Amino acid sequence: MGQYSQKIQANSSAAGKASNSSNGQSLNHAQEAIGPWLKKVRFRRCILGVSEADVWKKIGELNALYEAALSAERARFDALLEESRKEKSHAEPDDFL
Repeated sequence: MGQYSQKIQANSSAAGKASNSSNGQSLNHAQEAIGPWLKKVRFRRCILGVSEADVWKKIGELNALYEAALSAERARFDALLEESRKEKSHAEPDDFL
């Protein structure tokens, strides 16, 4: 691996770690699956470049990964919202003043 490639890889790795830890939230399993999939994805080659059918197949796979991540995030958000609503309903009226 060339020196330039190593710098790019190190910078992107550090940026990814910083963005994950800076917001204080950990990624769910579906979100964590996207990175490794992107690193290992390869397209079938043909005479004029890559196979269009293979590209569309990989786009479909990536879309499924993002949909799973979104679904997991929605479930997490709904659980947090429900928890917040329960806490507010059990709070004393004087707590809001």
